[in-house]
Amino acid sequence: MYDILICDDESTIRNGLKHLIESSTMKFNVAGTASNGFEALRLIKEIKPEVVLIDINMPGLTGLEVMREVSAHAPFTKFIIISGYDEFQYAQQAIQLKAFDYLLKPIDKKNLFVVIEKACNCAVKEKKDCHYPTAENSNITDETIDYIYKNYRDSELSLSNISKDLHVSESYLTRIIKKKTNMSFSEFLTKLRMEEAISLILSDSSISSLNVSEKTGYKSQHYFCKVFKSYTGMTPTEYRKKHM
Repeated sequence: MYDILICDDESTIRNGLKHLIESSTMKFNVAGTASNGFEALRLIKEIKPEVVLIDINMPGLTGLEVMREVSAHAPFTKFIIISGYDEFQYAQQAIQLKAFDYLLKPIDKKNLFVVIEKACNCAVKEKKDCHYPTAENSNITDETIDYIYKNYRDSELSLSNISKDLHVSESYLTRIIKKKTNMSFSEFLTKLRMEEAISLILSDSSISSLNVSEKTGYKSQHYFCKVFKSYTGMTPTEYRKKHM
């Protein structure tokens, strides 16, 4: 089965595409859906689907911004842009970002399946053709980054814990995280937690700052709000009002 991620802020389109794909006889699996750019970014990094159907205009991050952000994390994922805008400017940017195709709404069902199948086949072929380095340090780097992605919501996550679990020194972890992400461990962890916080805030208009802080690894609501404002320039409430 090929994993497909659907990203559109319009629930009717999102659910319609999901139903269309799930009811087909093709070997497609809808691995997830996203209603905003930050949620899309998080899911792409976690799932690494073969294909992402993504709208250009979404709250948080646009489809094009998501493509820019995620390229290093899901190099084989193919993006199919879905848009109501038949404008050269958007199509040109999509091509520059190596979008697999650009489909205009309303989407033709037959053409959609043809494009998805081609994109899936291309993604699988590229994976097979690519030879990753097998050196031990490369494996440790991948393990470390995967470990952080899986545990960043844990308030107890620290370099010390990672060091013990992966049997690698903290100083070495610091170096490989910096080399891989161009950020310190603290900066990388904050980035993941803030992306998750923004996704939660935009996905649920009733969720409280306390609840968000608990779900993103912060023991203190006050400290979470302080970090959030430093990261976005706004309080969680201000951010929600501006982007919803």
